[in-house]
Amino acid sequence: MARPRQVQPATLQGLAGLNETDDAGPRGTPGGRVYALLRRAIVNIHLAPGTALNEIDVAESLGVSRTPVREAFRKLMAEGLVEIQPQKGTFVSRLRRSVLQDALFVREALECAAVEKAATAPEAGRRTLMRIVDRQREALLHQDVESNLQADEDFHRAIMTLSGHPSAWDVVSHVRTQLMRLRRIANAELRGSEEAMLLHERIASAVIAGDGAGSAELLRAHIRQIQGFIDRIAELHHDYVA
Repeated sequence: MARPRQVQPATLQGLAGLNETDDAGPRGTPGGRVYALLRRAIVNIHLAPGTALNEIDVAESLGVSRTPVREAFRKLMAEGLVEIQPQKGTFVSRLRRSVLQDALFVREALECAAVEKAATAPEAGRRTLMRIVDRQREALLHQDVESNLQADEDFHRAIMTLSGHPSAWDVVSHVRTQLMRLRRIANAELRGSEEAMLLHERIASAVIAGDGAGSAELLRAHIRQIQGFIDRIAELHHDYVA
């Protein structure tokens, strides 16, 4: 097994400069702030899979006591983003194949069913998908990583909304957490964003045309495309995938 990398002091100092995300946890409490910062750093691969996290170092770098750091670690562990190993320490979780496979299974089952229903939604609503694709293309043109990823999420959320089952997005969003780390690496090193955008465009066209079966087939191919990223990333970063 590869020796865990230690998080560098400069990285810890940089955590304090990260902005909290809207869904990153309760605001106004030290524990919520630490959780938000660490979660974002892990999902964005600022803290790579397998990195050892020292409770004291994190507390000192963020100017808090160890209690909120410990609280944040527990929440991150519940999300599968960190592992707490007795007598060894706390580590950023590696990308586990079984977890990723489960996430892809859930996405394929729910999203492919949803996109068939989306193809029967009012045409004006269906056309919003292509406008999202245009935003994603623009983001890629300007190498705007965050806007690209936001457009990606908006595209899949819009499909759920058009299907008439918007609350099902909560389930999909939950399983996307681990997949987002995979996508971050794939987008940076495997041109995953370009491939995703082109498939989004084809899916949007099928939905707008009212082709439910065709849109489901394309979306299934899109989700299974992510499966290919797992093996490719494992070859590039064998210590990231377990």
